Amino acid sequence: MQVQIVPGVTLDFIASKQFKTSRINLTFVTANVSKKTVALRTLIANMLEVSSQKYPDQKAISDQLAFLYGATFGTSVNRRGNLHLVNFEMRVVNDHYLKEKQQLLTEAINFLQELIFNPLVTNQAFDQAMFTLQQKNLIAYLESIKDNKQAYALQKLQQAYFEDPVHQIPPYGDKENLAALTAAECYAYYQEMLAHDEVIITLSGDFASDEVLAAIAQLKFTPRTVGKYQLTYKQTARNKLVAYEEQQDLNQSKLDLAYHFPVEYRGKYHYAALVFNALFGGSALSKLFTNVREKASLAYYANSSFDSLRQVLFVQTGIQADKKQQVLDLIEQQLAALVAGDVEAQLLANIKQELITDYEIRQDSQATALIQATMDQLSQSKVTASEWKAAIMAVSVADVQAVAALAKLEVSYFLKGQIN
Repeated sequence: MQVQIVPGVTLDFIASKQFKTSRINLTFVTANVSKKTVALRTLIANMLEVSSQKYPDQKAISDQLAFLYGATFGTSVNRRGNLHLVNFEMRVVNDHYLKEKQQLLTEAINFLQELIFNPLVTNQAFDQAMFTLQQKNLIAYLESIKDNKQAYALQKLQQAYFEDPVHQIPPYGDKENLAALTAAECYAYYQEMLAHDEVIITLSGDFASDEVLAAIAQLKFTPRTVGKYQLTYKQTARNKLVAYEEQQDLNQSKLDLAYHFPVEYRGKYHYAALVFNALFGGSALSKLFTNVREKASLAYYANSSFDSLRQVLFVQTGIQADKKQQVLDLIEQQLAALVAGDVEAQLLANIKQELITDYEIRQDSQATALIQATMDQLSQSKVTASEWKAAIMAVSVADVQAVAALAKLEVSYFLKGQIN
């Protein structure tokens, strides 16, 4: 059941007796982002997670969560195509499992009200000491990524592949913009976000909807106009491969590839793309895993993933430095085999069953259900479990061929280490 709280703010109930907890996600959504606003939104998410007027530090917040029978709370940021999301997530024990009657979910909503609407502020700026701490923590995290070479290589690949500067950086921002922010401008943007972002609230559990609706209605959101936005980021295809190489003192080199992959989320080729990706490199049964890693022993790892909201397919491998061309050639052979329809019937059946099993496992996750409900609203589309499974089962070898033919290699990034 979906309810409009005020224009631009919606609440989606997911009634379920399956879980012993109630979960609430509250998400701020905007399509108006720049590299600076991504940094602002990330710092705001961090500030609102660790302090408020009533709870001025993390200990006070932890104490209140303990009082709420061990409730959990956190914030995060992420990207969905052209959209940037700031998420507040909270979980509490369902009232039915308490010895004494208590409106615990209502208290959790009141807790969110305090943290979101009453930040720790002095003179129209976030508390300077807390702001400085969170800013330093974020910058330290970004600097630490270079020590994770697999994550570093993927980040460099995306920086090279995407033409839009916002998509070149992670959803939590870049060091330069984060370092330049002030507590005052961060608070000024927070007020803009609070007043103008679309807000999607999703709630799962066994509860009295009237009681919860009354509590949600007390959140101090004002009406806002939510314009139409283009969810999917689309980039013009390149006509040639662009190769980047960087050398570091490493034992294991990284060869990462980016393919233009024009598949629409829940569009004509969506389900075929899921099957194709699992066949290509998204599964332990895949061609990359079987032929590149296992049979040829050319990679420590070899996998693929795709983002239909940004229409890109990634391949990540860990290899020996002198095996680069062999690995690149073999990867392209695996893709060519799928274009040619080289898929055994039993392998296709196994891949489909694996996808369906993974899907069914995710359905048992309360957190996943809320994330999917938010995504359904952003995309203005909804698919039932039976429809999803039927669509996967209907994918043919010809469908896989058609999707595989859409993947065009555009950028390679080689993080070259020592030659053994």
